[in-house]
Amino acid sequence: MMQLGALFAFLLGLAFGSFLNVVLTRLPEGGSIVHPASHCRNCTHTLAWWENIPLLSWLLLKGRCRQCHTRISPRYPLIELAIAILWIAVWLRFGTPLYEPQLFAGIPYALTHCLVLLLGFALFSWLLVLLAALDMEHLWLPDILTLPGIAVGFTYALLRNGTDWYFDNPITTAQMARNRLIAIVAAAGIILLIRLAYWLIRRQEGMGLGDAKLMAMLGAWLGFICALETFVLAIFAASIAAILWLAFTAIRRETTPAPWAKMPLPFGTFLCLAALPEIFYPQWLWLWYARVFLP
Repeated sequence: MMQLGALFAFLLGLAFGSFLNVVLTRLPEGGSIVHPASHCRNCTHTLAWWENIPLLSWLLLKGRCRQCHTRISPRYPLIELAIAILWIAVWLRFGTPLYEPQLFAGIPYALTHCLVLLLGFALFSWLLVLLAALDMEHLWLPDILTLPGIAVGFTYALLRNGTDWYFDNPITTAQMARNRLIAIVAAAGIILLIRLAYWLIRRQEGMGLGDAKLMAMLGAWLGFICALETFVLAIFAASIAAILWLAFTAIRRETTPAPWAKMPLPFGTFLCLAALPEIFYPQWLWLWYARVFLP
């Protein structure tokens, strides 16, 4: 059961990864994600069914269009594979009551709770990868994704709280709603305060409002502590990336900085990637710190 479930999660992840590529390609252009059918973006050749199999078709075609031989970006199979791997991880982490039901026979709500976790975190991880790729390629965190993401994350938190069976002292739905609303406001407030301070000091905009909405979404899905951990890790990773970019420019001894050296860092990408571990091990950073540095 475990192996069959993992295989199903992998194949379903490939399919939804392929759909993510469609959204990622067409949404910035304002196009429909439904029509027209999948086609080569260079010669408009409509793909045959066997040219549209996630991951496999890219390998069979050797990364090129069958009609015009234009190179197909490796981003397509990488995105598909990323979603497939993440969904396997979600299944292995949260699907235990489904493939080991004998261990949970006497526990109420185990099956419902398991399904809420599986569906919720599968959607959340899919959304994180999409936003990470959009910000990396276009420096864009669209409201059409982040704002519904906040609402869905808030709803998910209430549903999850209603099916939690492993807490000794579960909180009420009203308490959970209050906690997540505070988390949404506080998480967004971190970015807004930094944005305000940067403007007061330099009279320029620093972080965009899209980052604030993304942080609010993380607060809705994960809670404030996990969102704060995500922010700290993202700051650390973005700082390292910036140092490496500057070092690369210095090594090349360019008289004028390369355009990418002046480009703002896609901080939303770092936030999304840093949020992924919080799905599987909430507050892992604090737990590691406490174990290593606190007596």
